[in-house]
Amino acid sequence: MSSGSGPVGPARTEQQGGESVPVGTPNLAQRQKNTADVLTRCTETRELDDGYALSFPGTSAWSTKLDAFTTAWRKSCPHMTFDVAPDAEAADMVWLNIRGPEGTKAFVEGARYMLTSHINPATTMRYRFDTAWRYLTNPVRVLPDFLIIGAKKCGTTALYSYLTQHPSIAPAFKKEIYFFNAFWKKGPGFYRAFFPTKSERRKGTIDGVPLLTGEATPDYLFHPVVPQRMHQLVPKARLIAILRNPIDRAYSFYNHNLRAGLETLSFEDAIDQEEQRLAGEVEKIVADPNYFSFHFMHHSYCSRGFYAQQLEDVTKLYDKEQLLVVKTEDLNQNPADTLKTASEFLGLKYHAPDKFKKLNAAPYYPDMNPATREKLSALFAPHNQRLYEFLGRDLEW
Repeated sequence: MSSGSGPVGPARTEQQGGESVPVGTPNLAQRQKNTADVLTRCTETRELDDGYALSFPGTSAWSTKLDAFTTAWRKSCPHMTFDVAPDAEAADMVWLNIRGPEGTKAFVEGARYMLTSHINPATTMRYRFDTAWRYLTNPVRVLPDFLIIGAKKCGTTALYSYLTQHPSIAPAFKKEIYFFNAFWKKGPGFYRAFFPTKSERRKGTIDGVPLLTGEATPDYLFHPVVPQRMHQLVPKARLIAILRNPIDRAYSFYNHNLRAGLETLSFEDAIDQEEQRLAGEVEKIVADPNYFSFHFMHHSYCSRGFYAQQLEDVTKLYDKEQLLVVKTEDLNQNPADTLKTASEFLGLKYHAPDKFKKLNAAPYYPDMNPATREKLSALFAPHNQRLYEFLGRDLEW
């Protein structure tokens, strides 16, 4: 299944948003904004058997947006279809039909929910105004009581959504703040702006239980300097890690990057060349707090699955009692029990969410090559065993 793309050589880079990225990398900020506009600003929604139809004004501006949207998503999701057609009755309207295999409808529903909630809100004028106001009032705002620190593509979005529906938890202004890895130089005031005020905390007390707040940035667990930074600012915070079979996590992350246009190699080539892509990047991150590593952020398919070392680094600074580790597989199969465990860990009684809805999940195709899975099973075996010893239980991976 190799793509025959050859080894990774020194890559030419360009600047995007003040960061150095490989030449040809899609402008993620622009793509995310366009996607948010298309998914949240439609005039009507129709459910299809295998997806959704969204209607838009037939203007040149919307034609440009829809063209960019369909071009990008057709390339990154060839197993799904993205077609624009005129309205049969209204000449000034068009329809975008998003269709695909099982999971497509849930993908669209989840994306639209996140863009209109505290999970991953679209950057509207109101969002910008609220952000500015929150920053001005940051001195009277609190720091988080808990953080979901990872791992990426393991269900942090769903777990955070379930937890923040509890009446004694106030969500952060957005789920993923990236403060301890990407925005540390902005300072604690920037971070406080995402959380409730002290007054809101007092008013939110229910039956003597104070209002809690927290965030969930799944890159925290993998980043080498995050534990030290977290302990410096929030040493008493409770930390939650949700972990998934590292083989499935790696393939899910790879497909995530395909959808975003951040990967051009086959999965097999990507994992074969991961070590070369990441060579020297950790050292640069540790040496320079302002250094951004594109490969470390996006091409760490296997490395992120070496969970034991990452958790050990956390517990060098935090007591083990401050850390809860749960399984993605348990969250998927019995979400109520996992949520009960997390709630008790935070000192709260269980509160059922409106619905146990899977979020940030998308269908992908094809299934992993069995030979590749066997290879990864051998790679992860010693790391999993080290994890089981750290936890004192077998996760049966």
